Amino acid sequence: MTDTAARTRITASLFLSQAFYSSAFIGVFAVMPILATRFGGSPAQAGLPVTLTMAGRALASYPLGWAMDRYGRRMALTIGFAGGVVSAVLGVLAVWSSSLWLLLASAALMGLARSASEQARFIAAEVHAPAMRDNMIGLIVFAGTFGAVGGRAAAEMGSWLRLSFGLNEFAVAYLLAIGLLALALLCTQILLRPDPLTLRWKAEPEFLPESGALPKVAGALPAAAAPGAVPAPRRGRPLLEIFSAPDMQIAVTAIAMGQLVMTMLMVITPLHMNICGYDTLNVSTALAVHTLGMFALSPLTGWMSRQVGRVPVICAGALVLMACGLLAPYAVSLYALYFGMFALGYGWNLCHVAGSALLAQMVPEGEGGRVQGAAEFIVSITSGIGSLSSGALFAWRGFSGPGAAGLLLAGLILVAVAVATSANRRLALEIANA
Repeated sequence: MTDTAARTRITASLFLSQAFYSSAFIGVFAVMPILATRFGGSPAQAGLPVTLTMAGRALASYPLGWAMDRYGRRMALTIGFAGGVVSAVLGVLAVWSSSLWLLLASAALMGLARSASEQARFIAAEVHAPAMRDNMIGLIVFAGTFGAVGGRAAAEMGSWLRLSFGLNEFAVAYLLAIGLLALALLCTQILLRPDPLTLRWKAEPEFLPESGALPKVAGALPAAAAPGAVPAPRRGRPLLEIFSAPDMQIAVTAIAMGQLVMTMLMVITPLHMNICGYDTLNVSTALAVHTLGMFALSPLTGWMSRQVGRVPVICAGALVLMACGLLAPYAVSLYALYFGMFALGYGWNLCHVAGSALLAQMVPEGEGGRVQGAAEFIVSITSGIGSLSSGALFAWRGFSGPGAAGLLLAGLILVAVAVATSANRRLALEIANA
């Protein structure tokens, strides 16, 4: 089988596993706060499962990245999705026994699957030529759209199962998640062959004019690696040294701050809409529109990232997020809220896809999993901060509180771009004068 066919199959496997995981997570995410409130006896418990999922995602990110470099991409993804299956089984047991502790254990373990799924876009990027990496990242992020549609279809199937067999509606959500995550696991085991690490693209030094980066060689396999075998890991550089590169700082800042601003505004919007007098159907529609903004235009973003440049696309995303923060207090009419939620999702998408492409380009040879795991840890922490702080900011100043914070935090992306670009120019001048 040719390398081209293998790369196509690997990309298809990653796309399908992302779609299956996203469908499972959306179904589970919808019932976790309700179950936590019922089992805990207080609405104060509602946010615990989501917080623990984020904590599990953060704690698993670096070890999973290390495992990807040490044992291969397929093994690490298998561990992640297998953890998701176990998480869903614990969820079923939690519903049947009305146990808050089992529910929280299930939520924490779901973070392992989330961490694995977040690595998929980087795996797709590394097996393709540099000219295709932006498009591949956009394609894998786009799988989230199918996940949202699949989640809706799974919910309808759950209603049929509940009515036909008398099953508990909350248990059905976890039972469907078991099946969907098992499908993601099967896709990884059957289609993700050979291991993507053995097909890491060998490229010539590439200059990135959009960011002012210096030439860099994308990772190449050691010549001694046997065909189909996972290459032996080499001793990596300290993470601080890797993340000190100016363009790496742009990438991580764009992904992390984009996630923080999006989470901060998104999680509080349902409460803002409720205060404005809108019903749950309007809130559900707003969240659906937000999901479309996050994922539906990912292929376009990937194309723009390559054609226009990653850093300009990141800056565009920062400006969109700043506008969302600035206008948030004035979003009162229903269509203004719908438009704002779509814009918030697409601002995140611009930062996420272009930032991920820049990060993938800057990852050193043989250190992809470890470095991307560390970046995922940072993003997980910022996402948790966003969800936890939004309520306090809303209580302080209404929607103006999260809006003002989002405006300032999104502006940090532009500051990071300005500082890193200046540093790149100084470094290029020093090399030219040496």
